[in-house]
Amino acid sequence: MFNFWLIKNYIKYKLFSRHKYGHGIHSPFVFDFIVNVLNKKVTNNDFKDIEILRKELKSNKSLINVTDLGAGSKKSKSNYRKIKDIAKYSVESRKNAELIYKICDYYNCKNVLELGTSLGITSCYIAMSNKKSINLTTIEGCKNIASIAQDNFNKLSVDNIKLIVNNFDYELNNQVKNNNFDLIYFDGNHKYKATIFYFNTALKYSKSNSIFIFDDIYWSPEMTKAWNEIKSNDKVKVSIDLFNLGIIFFKDGLSKQDFVIRY
Repeated sequence: MFNFWLIKNYIKYKLFSRHKYGHGIHSPFVFDFIVNVLNKKVTNNDFKDIEILRKELKSNKSLINVTDLGAGSKKSKSNYRKIKDIAKYSVESRKNAELIYKICDYYNCKNVLELGTSLGITSCYIAMSNKKSINLTTIEGCKNIASIAQDNFNKLSVDNIKLIVNNFDYELNNQVKNNNFDLIYFDGNHKYKATIFYFNTALKYSKSNSIFIFDDIYWSPEMTKAWNEIKSNDKVKVSIDLFNLGIIFFKDGLSKQDFVIRY
C-alpha cells in the first residue's frame, strides 16, 4: 500500500531542498554541519558486525507478540509480527543510523537518550560513537522486542547501553529530569499528540548544546504537523529537514532559521 502523503512530500522535498554540499548555505553553523557531519565518510569496522546482525534479523522468520504503544506498523496491523518484518520496516536504515552516529561523534555527545529501541540496531550505532565514551539510555515499550534488543547488545559486546522497558509517557520525564542528555532521538511514537508531548517534556530540560532528532517527520500528516510545530518553537534556533530525519539545535548565538537539505 502506497503512502501518498509520503510520496507527495518526497517530491516536494526533492524539488525544494538545498544543495547537499552546502552551496548557497550562508549559515556557518549549518555549512559546518553539512561538511563535517552530513558528508563525512565513515570507516568503522564496528559497523560491519552491526550490519551482519541486521542481515540475520532480516532473515529471521520467528513470530513475536508485539505490544505497540505508538502509531503502529507501516505494514502490519497484527500484534504478531515476524522479526524479519520488524527489521525491514521498523528499524532505522544504515544511512540514517550512520548519520546519528556521526552527529553524536562530531558534537561530542556523552549522554544520549533514545525513545524507541526496536531491535537495537540504531542503539548500537550510537553506542559505537565517540570512541565508546558515550552512554546511551534507550527506552522500549514492548518487552518482547526489548528482549531481542538486549540479546543483540550482548552479541555485539556493547556494554554502554542501559535498556529500560516502560511506557514513554511514564519514563521520559523521569529520565530528562534526572539526567543531563546531550542528544535525544525520538523514534517511538508517530502520533502528533504524543510527539508534541515528548518534545515539550524534554524541552523543559534542554540546554544550549542540546540536540533533538525526530524520525519519520513525513510519515503522516500528524507527524508533519508535529514537526512544523516543533521547529517553530521559540527555543529552537536551527532546524534541519533531511526528509526522513528532522534535527533541531538550541545553540545560543544562532539566528533562528529552518533548512531543508538534500541528503
